[in-house]
Amino acid sequence: MEKKPYPFSPFEDSLVGEKTLLVWQDSHHSEKNLKDHLLMALELREDQLVFTPNAIKQKLMVSYPTEIRNLIANNQTGEIPKLLIAIAKGNTPSNSLPALDICFELIEWLLTGFDLDEVLRETLSLLFGITLSIEFLTSVRAEYFKELRG
Repeated sequence: MEKKPYPFSPFEDSLVGEKTLLVWQDSHHSEKNLKDHLLMALELREDQLVFTPNAIKQKLMVSYPTEIRNLIANNQTGEIPKLLIAIAKGNTPSNSLPALDICFELIEWLLTGFDLDEVLRETLSLLFGITLSIEFLTSVRAEYFKELRG
């Protein structure tokens, strides 16, 4: 008997997702609206938003940060948003299943450890299929760190 994958709720199961939704709602938009944008932009169905199995996740969370560091080192940061969207959609050579949970973890890693605001703004814009401003990203970051400080 095959185990059913556990659903991933991007606005509850990810702190950066939760804070993105909070900033979105502060602009008088709904959670449903943001989720609809996400599903449409990624060309996914809601039942495809599931947690990546642990064995696969452990392997990918070693290889993807290495790949991203190499892009940064080679001044190819413009490729990072494309990679993150490919991860979310499941369109990478190392993973053919949608991995929005991993995408959000990598966004969080970039948000807290790197000075790549334009890369993150573009990534979030692609992820939700709408053009988001640097101010939006700055607000997400501020809410994220406010939560961490308690």
